Amino acid sequence: MLSAYLDENNKLVLGEREIPKVSSDEILIKVIACGICGTDLHVFKGINKGKPNVIRGHEFVGEVVEIGSDITKFKKGDKVVIDPNIPCMNCIQCRNGRIHLCENLNAIGVDRDGGFAQYCVVPAKQAYKLSGTIDPIVGALAEPLACAIHGIDRVGIKEGEKVLIIGGGALGLILTQLAINGGASEVFVSEPQKSKRELALGFGATRVIDPINEDLLDIAKGVDVAIEAVGSTKTILQAINAVSDGGRVLFFGVAPEDAYISISPFEVYRRELTLLGSFVNPFTMERAVTLISNRRINLYPLISEIVPLSEIYRGVEIASSGEAIRVLVKA
Repeated sequence: MLSAYLDENNKLVLGEREIPKVSSDEILIKVIACGICGTDLHVFKGINKGKPNVIRGHEFVGEVVEIGSDITKFKKGDKVVIDPNIPCMNCIQCRNGRIHLCENLNAIGVDRDGGFAQYCVVPAKQAYKLSGTIDPIVGALAEPLACAIHGIDRVGIKEGEKVLIIGGGALGLILTQLAINGGASEVFVSEPQKSKRELALGFGATRVIDPINEDLLDIAKGVDVAIEAVGSTKTILQAINAVSDGGRVLFFGVAPEDAYISISPFEVYRRELTLLGSFVNPFTMERAVTLISNRRINLYPLISEIVPLSEIYRGVEIASSGEAIRVLVKA
């Protein structure tokens, strides 16, 4: 089968691999599509180190073609999305219900072979069935949607609150829809690209902000909640400055590991700010699949381009350009 994996020099290689075999608790899926996310791009650019010889890709959807002997909940032909994060269920974090903070977290497409291939074996417990009436291509966005749901859970948007979302990429636009669905009275979206601002308006944002030509704080200062979905120290500080006293700030974007911000502890104390992080998707995949299956969220406009697996290098170039929202690789 054709697959895209990292070599010993952290370079993406397109080559042939054997179709994997299933064990009793696994399923073999024929990959339909897999998203190129920011984490993948960081690895492909050499910003982060990836595990050599592992097939990348963790945002994917596929069709069940083979079932392990112990599996009864799936049948051949089922369309499934995959939760890539596999907790050990034995460490103190797992035993306390914080499976996403597992001390031995193992991820499909990161630590073991993932979705940039024609076929992938996954533990059946990591698979979620999609409704047969849904175009399965949107299932490739189920995992980022599940991450966004966790972020919304963390920051706890209440009915009638004002929300600022900084960043109009795939996750920022998903967060925009979730904030509106969750009862926010006003949602501001700050994004430099006009096409993404227009999408945010189409999704129901109250006001969009061009941070290149407009002052974000002049427009959105005093919101109850600010969600930073870029991963930049500059925009993180903007989010902190934008919330009202007693406000909540969610660090959702992935900042570089060596990045730091300077903030006054007195300001956090005196303004009674709440600063929150959000990491991956604990217990939210089922909810993401339900939203997709019931058409309660619109993911189609987030798919900028679909490229065949044989053209994954071109897909990476498109995804790296900054113009695309989400590029999918079709196996």
